[in-house]
Amino acid sequence: MVKKTATACVLAAGLLIGPLGAPGWAAGAGTAAGAAHRAGVEAAPKPVYTFGVVVSRWGVNVRSKPTVYSKVVKTLAPRQRIGLVCEKRGKWVDGNPIWYRVHGVNGWVAARYVHNLQPIKPC
Repeated sequence: MVKKTATACVLAAGLLIGPLGAPGWAAGAGTAAGAAHRAGVEAAPKPVYTFGVVVSRWGVNVRSKPTVYSKVVKTLAPRQRIGLVCEKRGKWVDGNPIWYRVHGVNGWVAARYVHNLQPIKPC
């Protein structure tokens, strides 16, 4: 009687592990970065922004300019995580003159209501 065995390959951390446990090369194994590498094209750079978390209990308004008198373009929910592009001095909000430019929205949010998780570059 002949016993059938399955040959399996395992992909881990970019290495193709063959049936005998010998590592091979997988070049990103079907990812866009792997395809770009195989084509000789550089992958796109990572976005250059940091993240922040809304610390207001009721949410916070994103405004068109760094002032409380400008138009509201979006409202963020409490504890929402957002991308922050840069910081700039604007009108004071509860003793804080710093405003953050919000990624993906053409607007600004008062730093008084957002906790930045990393340092932010100036605009």
